[in-house]
Amino acid sequence: MKNKLYYIICLLATWVVVGCEDLEDTYDEFTGDGRIRYLGKCMNVEMHPGWNRIRVIWENNTDAAVKYTKITWQSEKENRPFVQFLERKAVTSESDLLDTVYLENLQDALYSVTVSNVTADTSMESIVETRFVRPYTVEHEGLRSFSRGITNFYPLGDKLAVVLDEDSEYLEKMIFHFWGTDGKEHEWDIQKGMHESLSNGERNYMQLIPVEEGLGIDFTKPMTVKRKGRLPECIDEITFVPEELSLDEHSMFASFMGWLTKNFGPQWETSDVLSDLETVEFDYNMTTFQDLLYLPNLKKVVLGKNRFMMADHADENLSKTDTYKGLMTLQFLKDTRPEFTVECYNNHYFDAYTKKILERDGKISPDLIQVPAGSNLDLMPQVELLETDGWSATCSDELYNDNKDGAGWLLDGDAATSFEPGRTVGASVFEVKIDMKEAKTLHGFKVQQPYPGTTKDLVYLLSSIQIEVSENGYEWKPATYESGGITIGNAMGEITFIQIPEELQSRAVRHIRLTMANRYVDKTNDGTSLFSLRLGDFMPY
Repeated sequence: MKNKLYYIICLLATWVVVGCEDLEDTYDEFTGDGRIRYLGKCMNVEMHPGWNRIRVIWENNTDAAVKYTKITWQSEKENRPFVQFLERKAVTSESDLLDTVYLENLQDALYSVTVSNVTADTSMESIVETRFVRPYTVEHEGLRSFSRGITNFYPLGDKLAVVLDEDSEYLEKMIFHFWGTDGKEHEWDIQKGMHESLSNGERNYMQLIPVEEGLGIDFTKPMTVKRKGRLPECIDEITFVPEELSLDEHSMFASFMGWLTKNFGPQWETSDVLSDLETVEFDYNMTTFQDLLYLPNLKKVVLGKNRFMMADHADENLSKTDTYKGLMTLQFLKDTRPEFTVECYNNHYFDAYTKKILERDGKISPDLIQVPAGSNLDLMPQVELLETDGWSATCSDELYNDNKDGAGWLLDGDAATSFEPGRTVGASVFEVKIDMKEAKTLHGFKVQQPYPGTTKDLVYLLSSIQIEVSENGYEWKPATYESGGITIGNAMGEITFIQIPEELQSRAVRHIRLTMANRYVDKTNDGTSLFSLRLGDFMPY
């Protein structure tokens, strides 16, 4: 028992000795050759990238043998390192332990930076601390992420419509410089414009400049944005290289380019379509109206004219856009083109609240939107529908071939009967092939949603279908310039006319293929999602 106690006491004593060993960075060791002394190293070394420079921070060691701190730096582009010896300052308090140096005039490269302590004769050197840092320069890709403040811009007469980015905590100053029609150089504070707000607290981030009455911009001279700011990891404020705004810069939204392709074919990009357009008709959802500002000769915008909605369902599934951007775009056009007008049918696109705010704040005029008298149903095209007797309509689900509730209802000209394949668990795609029995020249298609119906039926209604045509039933081509789904109106009973472009009407075809994806309509008692669809008529003309 005594022996066990003795061993325990010895073990505890050993732990105490080890635990109390001096943990200072300066320490001695004994070897066969005698005492070896190590020099105290720099502690808490930090490297911070700046503009063409690096800031090095460290904590000095209290070792009296330390005379200098040795800093070396070398990039992967350089053949030899740069070395600097800094005499350690006198240590009178704990705060004196911190020291800093800036490595200046650096290039765009990754630098290896080392920090160590050395004695007066440099014969002894402490453990070396190494860090890898890349300074910020004009070539640094991080600068490209810094906003220029103006995300989009459009010349309108001698004015410039701009869309502003949001302010940032890293932005110090951002000024737009331009030459005025008075022959003088002017400035406009972009950052101040970012903070202009509407009475409801929302940002008023679309501006028409210059705001001074009678002053315009001379677009033959440079327009530049000058910026000062910081990048998140950079210690220095950066004066960015001025960025020039080029009038050749076009950044269109996909919805607008899709509208152009639908109406003018893919060749619109190499034609004079943008400069020739004087009237634009939008009927379905658009991300924004901003791209109308790219049309230099635009005189009229007509909204919702070709959505032929039944009078008792004219408020269902209305077309939408960004109301603020849409109304501001139209107002800018009206401000710079006295003959410009806007017509809108059935309250499409603009929510009443935002419109009221913009009118109250004087941002848009109360007469900006004209509402034509009467119904646009009076403007419905008169087309000669093809006789469908003897045609066949087959469905990819053979249960719905030509029979009741089947594909044959699409060709009867009666919207009260509709094609409605059964409900499925999960989304499905259905194909309907129409055989006209002989080759015909097609000019378009009249598509109608089921009618009459109830509000609940809206969940069944398609908003797009894919239409392809074929001469032999094997090789298929898009019926229009739209290779994917073609948008159709999805209010109860709504009629959509899909016009085949004139240059595509010359091909005689016998077969038509419709591709439709069903949509969520209900769920079972256990929560399983059910999908289905309905379509009233699909009548070629």
